[in-house]
Amino acid sequence: MSTATLFAPKIRYTSTGESQFDAMATWRAELELAYLEIDGVWGEDTPDVLAGYADFLILNVGEHPIFDLLDSLSADAEFFADLFDDDAVDFMVQDQFDAMPFNRVMIITMVDVAAPLRGHDLGAWLVAETIARMASPTDTLVLLYPHPAGPCTDSASELAGTTALSRYWQRVGLEPINSQPDILGQSTAYTTLQEARALLSVVDKVEIGVPTSQLIEEPRGYVESRHTVIT
Repeated sequence: MSTATLFAPKIRYTSTGESQFDAMATWRAELELAYLEIDGVWGEDTPDVLAGYADFLILNVGEHPIFDLLDSLSADAEFFADLFDDDAVDFMVQDQFDAMPFNRVMIITMVDVAAPLRGHDLGAWLVAETIARMASPTDTLVLLYPHPAGPCTDSASELAGTTALSRYWQRVGLEPINSQPDILGQSTAYTTLQEARALLSVVDKVEIGVPTSQLIEEPRGYVESRHTVIT
């Protein structure tokens, strides 16, 4: 079985245009890797490989009732609504972060990395880099709910999965929100997120071998060709 080596992760940002409000924008960060063919040849024409993605939204505080913004998107987004009071961040959440003013909120609603590529911290790296690129450096509240993707067989397995994911996402620099510990958050005004990103920078040098049979070409029309990792 021939094998390809995936390396050099990078991110492509795309506006998904799902919001009907000026106060909120929705985005997808796509995780791409270059790959080395089995004979060790790599060139400019070698397609990148789509390895996963993170969906997130950014909203402006003080412009519109935040429940309405989140409710207009999905149940995943609405789950965060209790952390807000009308068009502002709830005072209990602000107190947790020394009552710092938040002008923007970044909510990561979904992260998915192709199954054959898990175990290499690509998901944590993707989120850390996305926060650094897309969140303003001093006045953004970053939020994430660490829930398992896909259906769970029972409540015990769901709880175990959520607990493990909570520990994993805390490596990005997030911490449990005191008023709603199932949700993780952090202020960009602290250095915590920057320090966590620095620790995850080793992922820049990751090299992962996958069977070439798990790489399929995407139908991209006139856009440059790209492959996708399948299970």
